[in-house]
Amino acid sequence: MVLSIPSWAFALLPLAFFVAALFWGAPAVALVSELIGAVTGKPFPARCARQISALAVRGHALGWMCVLIAGGVLWSGSFWQSPWATGNRLMLILAMALPLCGTLALVAYDLGWKGARERRLFHILLGCVANVPIKYGYWGLAGLALLAFRDLPPGHPAFLPPASSPLWPLFGLWMPLSLCLAGGLGLGYLVLRRNKDDWGRDYYRYAAPFLGKWQIAGGLMTLAMLVWLFVSLQGVFNLFLPRIFYPGLGSAICLVLAMALSLALCCSENPMRLKGSMAGIIALCYLHCALLVAAICETLTRYVPGWSLPTFVPDLLQLVG
Repeated sequence: MVLSIPSWAFALLPLAFFVAALFWGAPAVALVSELIGAVTGKPFPARCARQISALAVRGHALGWMCVLIAGGVLWSGSFWQSPWATGNRLMLILAMALPLCGTLALVAYDLGWKGARERRLFHILLGCVANVPIKYGYWGLAGLALLAFRDLPPGHPAFLPPASSPLWPLFGLWMPLSLCLAGGLGLGYLVLRRNKDDWGRDYYRYAAPFLGKWQIAGGLMTLAMLVWLFVSLQGVFNLFLPRIFYPGLGSAICLVLAMALSLALCCSENPMRLKGSMAGIIALCYLHCALLVAAICETLTRYVPGWSLPTFVPDLLQLVG
C-alpha cells in the first residue's frame, strides 16, 4: 500500500489527534473530575469538570464536522457502492451510531450542570452514559470486526495476537495519550475562558495545576506504553535506524518537556501567570504527536512489505546533518 502524504499534511496531522483527544479523552477527564469533587466534597474539581465538559462538547462538534466533510467526499466517490461497504453496512452504521449516542448524552451532561448539586448521582450516571459509547462501544466493534474478518475460529490459538505482540501497546497507546492531550488542551481553554468564567482567583489557582496533573499522569502512562512498544519491537526490527530512532526519541523528549512545564505549573503559587508555559505545553504535545506518527510511518515503510508512507524525516535529517 503506497500512500503519498505531503509535508503540510504531516504538519496538520496533530490537529486530528487534538480533535480526537477532545472527543475521546475530555469527557473522561470531566467525569473523573466530578467524581473527585463528589468524593472530596470540594467545589473546585466539579467546576473544572464543568469547563472540560464544555470543551468536550466543542470537540465533539468539531469532530462531527470533520466526519461530515469526509463522508461527503466519500459519498461523491464510489466508496459507498463498493463491495466492502455494501457487505459491512451494518457495522459502518453502528460505528456512527455509537459515538452519536455518546455525543447526545454528553450534551445532556453538559447542560445538566445547573441542577447537578441536587441530582449528583443522576448527573454522574449521565456522564457514564456519555463515556461508554465513545470508548467501550468501540472495543465491542473491534471485537465484532475481529470475528467478521478473521478466518480463524475464536478458540484458535492464533485468533488473538500473542502477549508479546507490539499490537497491544500500539492499540493501548491512545488511551493515556488522549488523556494527556486533553489535560494540555484544557489548560489553553482555561486561559481563553478566564474572563467569561470568572469563578475567582482561588479556583484558577487550583484548576491550572489540576489539569497539569492530568497532563503529567497521561504523559507518564504514554511513556510507559512507548517503552513497552519499543521493547516488543526491538527483538524483531532494528529501531536504531536514524529514520526511526531520531523521530521516536524526539517525540519522547517533547513529551517529557511538556510534562516538565506542567510540573512547573503545579509548583507555582500563581500558575495563571505562566501562560507561556501553557502555550509551550500545547506546542510540545503537538510536536510529540507529529514525530510519533513519523516514527511509526517510517517503521512501517522499512519493515512491513507493501507499505510505503514517505515522511518529512529524511529531509529533516539531511537538513540537520
